[in-house]
Amino acid sequence: MTVAEDDQLGTTNEEIEPQNEGKNQICEKENEKNNVKIKNKKKKKKKKKKTGEKYDKEDEIENEEYEKFDSYDEDGSNNILLKNKIINNENGQNDEKVKPNDYEKLLVSEKNKSTIWISYIAYYLEKGNIQEARNIAERALKTIDIHLIEEKLNIYLCYINMECAYGDNLNEIFKRALLVNNEKSIYLHTMNILKMNKKYNELKELCEEAIKKFKYSKKIWTRYLELLHNTLNDEEYAHNILLKSLHALPKRKHLNIIINAARFEYKYSNIERGKNYFEKLIQEYPKRSDIWFTYLDIHINSLTKGKKNENDDENQKKKIKKLTLNELQFIRNIFERFSSIKFKTRVMKMIFTKWLLFEKNHGSVNTQKMVQKKAYDYVESLNSLV
Repeated sequence: MTVAEDDQLGTTNEEIEPQNEGKNQICEKENEKNNVKIKNKKKKKKKKKKTGEKYDKEDEIENEEYEKFDSYDEDGSNNILLKNKIINNENGQNDEKVKPNDYEKLLVSEKNKSTIWISYIAYYLEKGNIQEARNIAERALKTIDIHLIEEKLNIYLCYINMECAYGDNLNEIFKRALLVNNEKSIYLHTMNILKMNKKYNELKELCEEAIKKFKYSKKIWTRYLELLHNTLNDEEYAHNILLKSLHALPKRKHLNIIINAARFEYKYSNIERGKNYFEKLIQEYPKRSDIWFTYLDIHINSLTKGKKNENDDENQKKKIKKLTLNELQFIRNIFERFSSIKFKTRVMKMIFTKWLLFEKNHGSVNTQKMVQKKAYDYVESLNSLV
């Protein structure tokens, strides 16, 4: 029996001669190596099976993801086509009519887009089907995620506008909107909607309700004042509302609301009354250069830029009205009083620059030289103090 055979059978040979010990050790090492190789091969086979299964699973996952991506890509392109179809239809550029199914397909992936819902509502309003338009509005309010406040607000405003123009549930929808949105914002938006739909009686009632509810809100009072001048055409009542606002608002808000009231008088109603408001303000706040500049800008613009017609061309719109001698003298008087007050150098420079520009547009060479001399005298007075 050979050493290899004896080793394979698991026996020992004590009679082996000493010179054969080296060979025996070599054989043992080779056998050990072979055994290790066999074991490694078995392990590799097992690993291949496992890794093969793993790779197969990974391939399946990747393929599924690619399929999903392809489907998403198809959905994305379909959405773009649907959007373009709807937009072109709204602009009257599409021969192919939009159908409810087009909106439904688009809303599957874009349920939180208020613009799509609003377009869907408009679709039924154009068909004269207000009840179905209401149904879409209700669906939108239930479907859009609760945390998307602006998107829901857009739907509520669309709903309010729809009821104002076509329906009879305005008050109900308005109250619902107040419960889930910023109340002041809903009041202000609804004022605009009523104005747009020329519901002036309802507008005045809403404004009266708003100034009671938000009596410390400068924005609400200012909006009501503008509507009284611009839309409701009630100058005397506007003056009474101004007095009420000054009684209700804290003193720190008085200046701003009086300036706005003066602006509305100049723009819509009574220039003389607007002028009186500013004159009282500069008497009370003579060192407020911002009030002086606002006064000058509003007064000059009201006299030089008359009301423009929408049909006027660009040259007519840019045309500056020629001022009368009395008007020129009054504006120069404002500049004189303004420049006589000791402001910082930067402010004085702004005054003379504005005055000189005014004289270039409305005065003469002599009046321009007069302003330049005043500016020069001011600089000299500063140098004399150094």
